This record gives sequence, structure tokens and C-alpha cells, in this order.
Amino acid sequence: MIETSRLTLLPLTLDQLRLYVADNHRLEQTLNLKPGYRRVVEPLLSIIVHFTIPRLKDPAFNPIYHTLWIAIDRDRQQIVAEAKFKGEPDETGTVEIGYGTYPAFQRQGYMSEMVGGMMNWVAQQPNVRRIVADTDVENVASQKVLSKNGFRLFDRMEQMLWWEYCLTE
Repeated sequence: MIETSRLTLLPLTLDQLRLYVADNHRLEQTLNLKPGYRRVVEPLLSIIVHFTIPRLKDPAFNPIYHTLWIAIDRDRQQIVAEAKFKGEPDETGTVEIGYGTYPAFQRQGYMSEMVGGMMNWVAQQPNVRRIVADTDVENVASQKVLSKNGFRLFDRMEQMLWWEYCLTE
């Protein structure tokens, strides 16, 4: 668990992840949170069912780098956003992050805060030297999240922009 100024960032356990995909409020009930605006839609649903859950079942993988993390606004007592690492650090010490804010909570700084909290946490983990993320060229809001957190643009492949944050220079 990670605490930021407004948020509690919680990596979901396998059982919690199963509740997350079961319906749109069961996870909130078990965490004593108010039901909110969370909807499990594609492509995230397929990623969780076909990639994340099998990885969490396999002891060869470190679950913290494969599970979904949720951002809970402590004042609202609601889930406002989510993010995940896309696997353990690779041989170069690079870990990738992906994220999303629920539409009802966009433009309130939640994702910048969540990404910053996860960056601070992962920077303290062994073998991590670089964090990368990708954004669509038209997703200006996501690009601003990365810029605010010190990422720099390092590549473009068709409609995708690739960003990095180097922990060691």
C-alpha cells in the first residue's frame, strides 16, 4: 500500500481482483468503500482475465508487478483511478506502467498523484533503473500526467508516444 496526499494506492490480491471483475460494486463492498463510477470494460477486462489473473496464480511471477493497483480517495471513500505495472523490471532495469482515471474524476489531478506515488515506490525497489509508459498521440491528458511527473518523450511509433523516467543518470 502507498499513501499520497489524497490517495491510498492498493495493489489488489488475486481474490480482490476476482471481485473487481465479478461486478461493478462487489470489491467496494468488501473494502467498505462507497460504490462509484468504476466499470470494467474492454480492453482492461481481457487483460485482467487472460493475463493478470494467470500471472497472479503463478508463483514464478512477483504479483506486485502484475496486479492492478487502485487509487482510493480517502475523503470520498471511493475508487477514482487504477494503474498497473506491466511486469517485473527487465534485464535493463526497465518497468512499464499503464493507468487510467474514471471519467467522473478526470481533470482533478488524481492520475498525476497516483503515477507519482507509484514512481516513488518502484524507485525504491531493487533492480529498477527506468520507468516507461506509452500514450496515444492524441491523449494530451495522459501526456500531461507523464510530463508533470518528470517523464521525457523518447520515441514515437506511428500513433504511440513513448516516455521514460530514468532513476539513474
